[in-house]
Amino acid sequence: MSNTIREGLKAAFPIVLGYLPVGMAYGVLARSAGLSVMETTGMSLFVFAGASQFIAVSMLGAGAGVYSVVLTTFVVNSRHMLMTSALARYFPGLALKKMIPLSGQVTDESFALAMSDTSRIAGKPDYLLVLQMTAYGAWVTGSVAGALFGSVIDSASFGIPFAMTALFICLLVMQVTKRLHLVVAVTAGIIALGLQGVLPNNLHIIIAAVGASAVGLWLSSRRTDSDNGWPEIEVGNR
Repeated sequence: MSNTIREGLKAAFPIVLGYLPVGMAYGVLARSAGLSVMETTGMSLFVFAGASQFIAVSMLGAGAGVYSVVLTTFVVNSRHMLMTSALARYFPGLALKKMIPLSGQVTDESFALAMSDTSRIAGKPDYLLVLQMTAYGAWVTGSVAGALFGSVIDSASFGIPFAMTALFICLLVMQVTKRLHLVVAVTAGIIALGLQGVLPNNLHIIIAAVGASAVGLWLSSRRTDSDNGWPEIEVGNR
């Protein structure tokens, strides 16, 4: 096993821990919405987008039309165009046949992990592909397990509904290496909590993301040295 494969597998481990239970939760929800085991598995194999899959099965369970489901999931997944555009600059000259699978396997979690240390992905498409495919395997495995055995699992007792939130918290902690990152994260939390319940359709999340990013950009522009002047956070002090 090459170092690239080994490093990709190791990097994907936190995502695997999150995707297995969340995938099971999706499988349980899909089956309760009326999808067969094959349909539940097929959606994970060909869509591979957790948020969109949860939304899709919820809409199907409520009797929504196919076109409404497709349009909604397209809008939800449109953010992937921004993420893949950001990743593409680290693979200049990469052949299209290699770029396509890299783009198709991007998720929020793999993107966050890749961007947390771009030196690991720059010019290393195999590393990123191993990371993504490992996450993909965990998601499909969890989905199949949920579809097959969901009826005998009390998901609420194991905290499965909180698994996705816990995964994002884990990824956030891994990325907070400077005080600037901590300031931006806290700012996003304050804005989101302050606007929760005030705005419809979860708009408070979008406003929090944009607002905290603007604060981070403004604070960074006030520093002039190469490392933005923001001290590192020692791991022992986290």
